[in-house]
Amino acid sequence: MKRAGFGIIMGLILAMLCGCGQRQSVSAEKETDRIVIWTWDDTFNVKAAKLAAKEYKKTHKDIQIIVETKEREEILADTKNLIASKMYQELPDVIMIEDYDIQDVLSQYEDEFVDLTDKVDYDRYTDYKSKLCSKGDRFYGIPFDSGTAALFYRLDILEQAGYTEADMQDLTWERYIEIGEDVYQKLGIPMLTLDPTDSPLLRIIMQSGGHWYVDENNHADIEDNEYLKAGLHTYQQLLKRNVGVSVNGWNEFISAFQNGSVASVISGGWIVSSIKSVEEQSGLWRVVPIPVYDGEIKTVAASNVGGSAWYVLKNAKNPDAAVDFLVEMFEKDSDFMNELIGEIGLLPAVKDMSGYENYLAKDEFFGGQQVTKILTDLSGNIITVNYGSKTYEIEAIVEDEFNNSLTQDDLSDCLSNIQVKAAAVVRE
Repeated sequence: MKRAGFGIIMGLILAMLCGCGQRQSVSAEKETDRIVIWTWDDTFNVKAAKLAAKEYKKTHKDIQIIVETKEREEILADTKNLIASKMYQELPDVIMIEDYDIQDVLSQYEDEFVDLTDKVDYDRYTDYKSKLCSKGDRFYGIPFDSGTAALFYRLDILEQAGYTEADMQDLTWERYIEIGEDVYQKLGIPMLTLDPTDSPLLRIIMQSGGHWYVDENNHADIEDNEYLKAGLHTYQQLLKRNVGVSVNGWNEFISAFQNGSVASVISGGWIVSSIKSVEEQSGLWRVVPIPVYDGEIKTVAASNVGGSAWYVLKNAKNPDAAVDFLVEMFEKDSDFMNELIGEIGLLPAVKDMSGYENYLAKDEFFGGQQVTKILTDLSGNIITVNYGSKTYEIEAIVEDEFNNSLTQDDLSDCLSNIQVKAAAVVRE
């Protein structure tokens, strides 16, 4: 009896061990069918990734796709830390990287990304987007959105101050400020937000004149950069004349135009999804080209701000499956991309939009304007500039020095100080 009981007990133990092994095997098998994506902006990039996952699973039922929301800076910091620590098992398979960041990332971690040169048709994308995704003659990202800049405004607020849609056409910066000053005096509502820790307005203005913080040879271009100087002067005027109001961070920026604390927002086309998330404002918004300078310096009414692409980490758990997913959904599936145009206001970074019928759709949220077509037409006038690899590092210097010079009419000393510090950053 004792021997028989012992045999039964051993049999049960072996069965439990076998079962545990089977569960581990199943768990490991499931892990190979799991794709993890890191991106930001719940109404735009995150929503696009989740919609893509839902569509992809219709024909790939065994794939589990997890979309995690992280801020842009957090994605870069966490990815770099995990790579440096060789904690590859903790890496996501896919990360989104903003266009301003990618050249710096590729200069340090090119070998960490899957080479997509032979998997993606880069000729179909706008030249500047393809170039941003590359290093040398190799390509690493799938371009997602164009960051075509525009002026979005609340028509109902402007009408209360006595302005019409016609008044908002063909604006110069001087005229925009005049209107904004008048709107504030009549209604107490500023025109736009300004964040002292983030300067998209400076980027928009510089690129509309064909300049950046660095020149084509990656040398700091600050002290003699008339477009940066004009942008800083405009920034001063916006604050001084109550046309702009200071905010701190993304959430305050978004809530300001969503709750009507400001009458307009100058941003990339990707902001449309955040504007449209307040459904009761349907019909109240309009979109027009950005203001220009038409005096001693001249700019075009088109620029870029933001924009991003998808990248696959080579040493993550499931890079092959991640590539298949991205290529199928964001490169080859034109029906899905057309859906995103209507669903989130996506402006694909492609040369030919004729394959997307939603491109011509009238958007009742914007009073029946063809928003995607307007932005696409503007994108054709964007001047390509060299972003270099240190945009945010230089911008931090600009913000620090400029915030100390806000009350100064002569910005020469400010620009001179920035030039010295920016030149040192570029050499690093």
